[in-house]
Amino acid sequence: MTRPPHTYARTVGILYLLTHVTSITAVAAYAAGELAAGVALELVLAGGCLGTGILVWLLLRPVGPARAAAFAGLRALEAAVIAAGALPMLALLWATTPAPMAETLTALHTAAFLVGQGLVISVNTVILGWLLLGSHVVPRALAVLGIVGGALVLASNSAQLFDVIPQGGTIAGLCAVPVFAFEIWFAVHLIAVGLQPRGARSSVAAQATAR
Repeated sequence: MTRPPHTYARTVGILYLLTHVTSITAVAAYAAGELAAGVALELVLAGGCLGTGILVWLLLRPVGPARAAAFAGLRALEAAVIAAGALPMLALLWATTPAPMAETLTALHTAAFLVGQGLVISVNTVILGWLLLGSHVVPRALAVLGIVGGALVLASNSAQLFDVIPQGGTIAGLCAVPVFAFEIWFAVHLIAVGLQPRGARSSVAAQATAR
């Protein structure tokens, strides 16, 4: 049975909120030395990313099939990188490792974070903002915020990778604020209002006329 678009939209909104909660609490868990909790939270985060990619593709492919598919593909890549990044922390949990090896495993996790929740998410946020802007299914300001926020995170994480700015410093944090605001606003909008792509409205209108 095919579910209605508003059900998908609300589910996407809930999953977006879930990804924020799990991402923040995973960082807190690792900082507190709770490796098992951190790994579990990141695996849930990866599942949330994958789910949002699939459902956004189902919702928006009528109005932008190529961009919707690109977003879904990048969201899947982001989920894969997050899950792969959790593996070094799982190894650190299971094995008694010397300090140098522990530092290497932690560095691998940090690198995965910069790539998955930095570079990949920035590109897919720009694509999503562009798709939303063209489809007119959300307020224009929300779509523009996604494009600008994604571009800022892309620049910030590229600078961090090349040691232009400190990793996880004040500048990086400020650059991440617009994307954070975009995803929260988008999630709330999906839950409260939902989406009805232009193609879906046209289809409904055509069916009503035919009747």
